[in-house]
Amino acid sequence: MAVAFRQPTFKNPLPALGKFIVTGLMTIFVGMIAMGETAGRARAARELANMGMYDEAKKLMLKGASKDV
Repeated sequence: MAVAFRQPTFKNPLPALGKFIVTGLMTIFVGMIAMGETAGRARAARELANMGMYDEAKKLMLKGASKDV
């Protein structure tokens, strides 16, 4: 006599929760990198402007806004 096994009715939520947490942490990490890059670009533009290189500072700040500058 063979025993019929039931299909489990409970689905483990941990893999989905882990994926959600990892995705959130990666989003925060990428945002921190972008913020640091923007701050560094602004600081470099400020130094260029302090040295009188206004056109270079403008190009540096507009580089992230549009690709044609």
